[in-house]
Amino acid sequence: MYSKILVAVDGSESAAQALTEALRLCAALGAGLTVVHVIDNSYLRYEVGYVDLTDLRTSLIDAGQMLLDEAKAKAAASQVKCTTLMIDEVLALGDVATAIEQAARQAGAELLVVGTHGRRGVRRLLMGSVAEGLVRQCRLPVLLVHAPVPKVKADAEPAQ
Repeated sequence: MYSKILVAVDGSESAAQALTEALRLCAALGAGLTVVHVIDNSYLRYEVGYVDLTDLRTSLIDAGQMLLDEAKAKAAASQVKCTTLMIDEVLALGDVATAIEQAARQAGAELLVVGTHGRRGVRRLLMGSVAEGLVRQCRLPVLLVHAPVPKVKADAEPAQ
């Protein structure tokens, strides 16, 4: 079935769920896993005056490396062969979906696993959707994994 799977992580709960699902698939199929994190450089589109962005870039890279290190540790705990990849392409200016698709092609992935927040309406319009971009443009199969739904307290009163 699938021998190479790529999962994208960004620190969100839905990406954590996508990693868990990708690890389950890899363990069941004996597949290798590539974990990718894309530094979102979209902040470079906006005029920020005379602010030094060096610290911001450094913190984005450090946070991305931490995510990749954590993912690699989870893969090792699941006995899944794993490689990691950080993409920091300044010229992409926030086109995260294209960067992930290119990484998947370069890694020889046969399945792409990504988390989705399930945003709709104005929230999706304003924030965009990497997952939607991948589903629209990617020629690989894409598995979308939703973040867990928050649990409602049992003693909450029903809405009227």
